[in-house]
Amino acid sequence: MKKKLKSLLKTCTALVCAVSICTLTLIVRADDSVDSLTKKTSDLQNRLDNLNNQLTELSAEITDLAVKIEETDNSIAKAELDLTAAKLNEQLQYDAMKKRIKYMYESGNTSLLEILFSSESMGEFLNNTEFVRNVTEYDRNMLNDLQEIHKEIAEKEQALKDEQEELAVMKEDMESRRNSLNTAISTTSGDLKASADALSKAKAAEAAAQEALKEQAAAENNSASSGGGGQSSGGNSGSITVDPTPADTNELVLFAAILECEAGTSDYNALLAVATVIMNRVASGSYPGTVTDVIYQRGQFSPTWNGSLNKALQRGPCSLSYQVAQDALNGKRLSAVSGCYSFRASWTGYSGVVIGDNVFF
Repeated sequence: MKKKLKSLLKTCTALVCAVSICTLTLIVRADDSVDSLTKKTSDLQNRLDNLNNQLTELSAEITDLAVKIEETDNSIAKAELDLTAAKLNEQLQYDAMKKRIKYMYESGNTSLLEILFSSESMGEFLNNTEFVRNVTEYDRNMLNDLQEIHKEIAEKEQALKDEQEELAVMKEDMESRRNSLNTAISTTSGDLKASADALSKAKAAEAAAQEALKEQAAAENNSASSGGGGQSSGGNSGSITVDPTPADTNELVLFAAILECEAGTSDYNALLAVATVIMNRVASGSYPGTVTDVIYQRGQFSPTWNGSLNKALQRGPCSLSYQVAQDALNGKRLSAVSGCYSFRASWTGYSGVVIGDNVFF
């Protein structure tokens, strides 16, 4: 009986050894699979990181390009306004020239022939002739200068539009590249997740095989007994808004120019205060009913007769003046002067609301 028991134990031991050899072989093959999946996962992660870096750089380029496009759009808008201002100034100069010609050639008893032939001497005749020639040449030079300014602004506007088209093409190309990168990132992310899942399962299988091997070795050491160890676990001044007032581009430019003449170029509230007075007049019924007519009402705004308005139109109002003019036309008013219809320079001593260099009442 004892001999049979010993023989049975030898047979069991041989069987255990054979199982151990098979288990080791399976673990080696599992190791090969884990190594392969680890390399594949690492490669996919590196590729994904590279694609994300490319996307980040491209997104930054697109952002910079968008800023440049916005700046170009603003420059085009400003150039269009400057072109309108130049055209308006050209028309004003042309009208002034016609008035001078009409006065020289058609007014009363003063005609060109009288100017020339009323001369009492040859020297006076030549002087009068030179005077007429100088006036005519001055007008012609002024118109030529204005036309040259008009041409330069138009060329600048066209160049900006050409640049705008080029930037739009560049943006479209970058957007296409970004879409391609997003597609590649999406595909690579899917592949990476699948590879990572497979690697996780392979590692779990490897851990299970190792745990089985440990348990089998313990069984061999204990011969016929099984045992296991337990695991422990540890543990600004206010503003108001009214209905907008429709206006064409000429009126917007003229409005911006008079605001700049009366309130400067740097104080938004000072400009809006003057704009509020002008718009109050437009809406009152006691003054002309349009911005242009209010500005040119006789004896009201000194820049219309002292040359300041023409100079502002010639150089083109600044962006802040355009902004305030457009805000006022859209219905914005400075609440502090919402009931005022006049203003003077603050040094005049008038009683009222002082904003900027003016007092409003």
